[in-house]
Amino acid sequence: MNPAAFFRLPSRPALPAPLALPLKLIPGPVHSIALTTVLNRLFAARIRDGEFEFLRDRILALQVRDAPVEYRLRFAGSAGFVPSQSPQPPDLAISGALYDLLALTTRHEDSDTLFFNRRVIMEGDTALGLELKNLLDGMDWEAMGGPLPPLLRVASNLMAAYERLSG
Repeated sequence: MNPAAFFRLPSRPALPAPLALPLKLIPGPVHSIALTTVLNRLFAARIRDGEFEFLRDRILALQVRDAPVEYRLRFAGSAGFVPSQSPQPPDLAISGALYDLLALTTRHEDSDTLFFNRRVIMEGDTALGLELKNLLDGMDWEAMGGPLPPLLRVASNLMAAYERLSG
């Protein structure tokens, strides 16, 4: 056996089960509260400007398949994003492995490629999903300021380093 092949890392890592376990132990609503808090701070100006109105009262689910964690939220107008505990199916569900969702968020990989290759899956109202994707694709993360741009750069650099090691 080739020693280099023995030590080869997978091209896209999965979150190891021991790291996923603590996430699974946290109740779903707590995850959703954390995510909505971050989104409301991150997009405060865009929420005030009404850019997310097309999402009003629509239930969104973000599923991290290798955690497994599901974030459920809805957009409530000027109140911003709020957790949703509605038993009804989400209007839009987006799912992927943590690595692929990070690739989408950091723009490390093209969003169309991630969706086309089914690494990130969109289910439900795909027109709504496309509108959300286009809004997010058009945002200049660097111009948003705050801690987000440096965090995204670190995540992207870590992903690039992993890819060099796995290649």
